[in-house]
Order: sequence, then C-alpha cells, then structure tokens
Amino acid sequence: MQDGNERVTGPGRGRLSVDHSSRVLVCEPVIGGQRIVPAAQAPSTLAHREMVSPSPVPVVQTHSLMPMLSEKRLRAALRQCGRRASAPGADRMTLAELRRRAPDLLPALARDLAGGTWKPGPLREVCIPTYTGKQMLTTVPTMIDRLVHRAMRNAIEPILETRVLKDWVSGFRPHRNRITALRAAAQHHAAGFRSVADVDVASVSEGTTVDEVIDWCAKHIHDGSFLSRMRVALAAMPYPIAPGSGLAPLLINLRLSRVDNLLDELRIVRFADNYAAFTLDHRSAHGAFATITGALAEFGMRPNESKSRVRARVNVEDLFLIGG
Repeated sequence: MQDGNERVTGPGRGRLSVDHSSRVLVCEPVIGGQRIVPAAQAPSTLAHREMVSPSPVPVVQTHSLMPMLSEKRLRAALRQCGRRASAPGADRMTLAELRRRAPDLLPALARDLAGGTWKPGPLREVCIPTYTGKQMLTTVPTMIDRLVHRAMRNAIEPILETRVLKDWVSGFRPHRNRITALRAAAQHHAAGFRSVADVDVASVSEGTTVDEVIDWCAKHIHDGSFLSRMRVALAAMPYPIAPGSGLAPLLINLRLSRVDNLLDELRIVRFADNYAAFTLDHRSAHGAFATITGALAEFGMRPNESKSRVRARVNVEDLFLIGG
C-alpha cells in the first residue's frame, strides 16, 4: 500500500499520469474553423476538480463532459431533483415512480445518452400564477427529461462559475441569491454611491434560437458529443430558454454574461436579469443607464421600460424585488 500523499505515476487504469500528452492515436485535428469538435480533438476546458486558490498539486483537467451524464451522475441528479416538489409531465410519471424504477431506467438512460439515441419525451403546458398575479405559460418536461436537464446543468455550472460569471452576479447560481446581491449593493451604497441606474432586461428568455445558444456554449465547452445532447434537449422545448426547462436559469446567466463583459467600468450588481449600477449623482446614473442599455443592444436585448428607471436616492432594500 502506498502512502496517501504519494503520487502514483504511470498510465494505469484509474490513475493519474505524469504524461499529459494525448493518448488518442491517428487523430487528425479538425480544420475549417469549426467550433464544435469531437472530445478527443478538443482543447481542455474545465476541470471539475479545479481549485480556485493556487496549489502545488497539479490540477486534474478533462476535455470531455460526457462522464457527467453517466449513471452515477444521473443518480446524483435524481437526488437533487427530489429536493423540490414537482408536478408530473405529459407521461404522468411522478418523482416517486421515477425513484422506484431508477434501478432499471437510469442504466438505460445513461446508455442512450452515451450512444446519442436519447430522445426527449412530450411536453405539458400549464399556466402558473406569478407573484404579481399574472399568468405565466410554463412548459413541463417529463421527469426523465428534467433529470437529464439537471445532469447537464451540473456539468456546465462549474464552467460558468469558474471562468465566465462575474463576482457581482447573483441569482441562478449556487449560494448566490437576492441576499448576496443586496449585500453587494449595500457596500456601494455605504461608500456614498447612492444614485442608481436600475435596469430590468425585457423578455430575457425570448428571442434566441437553438443554434445561437449552442454557439454561446461552444465558446466554453469543447466536447462535441455533449453539445450534441444539449442541442437535442433544447430543440425539444418551445424555444431554447423556455420557462420550465431545467437549463433555462443557467442559460439566462450565460446569455447575460456577454453583456456583463461590457460593464466592468461600472459599480454594478446584477441579480438574475436586473442590473443596478451605483453612482455618486443623478447625472452619472443616467450615463450608467445609457451604458447598460447600449450593452444590451449589442446582443439584441433592451430594458423593460415599465421596470427600468434612474433612482436619485435609493433604499437598498427596495432593489431586486419581484415585479418591482
């Protein structure tokens, strides 16, 4: 038995090798500028065990996300799905039934995902009353499809957290919610920046195509097999970021991350699809409002006119309210 701190070398099964060169033989590089490539030909993307702080231990890296759709990962996703009360989809399968049948269904589902034969089930549409009293049309996938969405989200989320999303973004993120957004806003307010450009993005889920969404993902994910499975999942929805999709919250953040990259010059906080830029005076707040509006326009979006405004003096607790 080897000491727990001793590094095992060599290419043995299940071990880390000091040789980081490719082991794929007779594998010519893809040419022609294509972004989506087979995993074997792709550059490394993100290590799901990557450490944020510097460490003398080499980081384990991977360029394939398909292991995140394995039976083991599907079981983990099933446990996560069980934390929420969920209505059945069009096939009427309940979460309890999925749990009972998991020993048979999950191995078969993992094989279908690995082989590229998985097909999403039918959708059920329901109207759900929102907090403000409006009726929102929501698409309800089957339990199995929600399980796949959760597993895909688990694969992509670490990439966005580590490499894409700004520190001033809260909402639709692990451990980042309205409370963390308000804390960040309170720091700007306490520093004397009390005029706010409050910009809510209009219809952030709409106006995209499957090809566009996959193109956003391909900038950060270089596993063509995984992107192919994502394409199948998104194509089954009425539109790619439709409410009800387990991938929609993550894709909203990915869509807005391109806007975020143009706003680093501002003292800003984003909660979900609501931006708040903090300035010293009313005039500067109007300038920040124009900057955010221009950044949204760069990517085919605009402010919600009924919810967006410049606040001369703001109470932090009034920010990021539903319907506010």
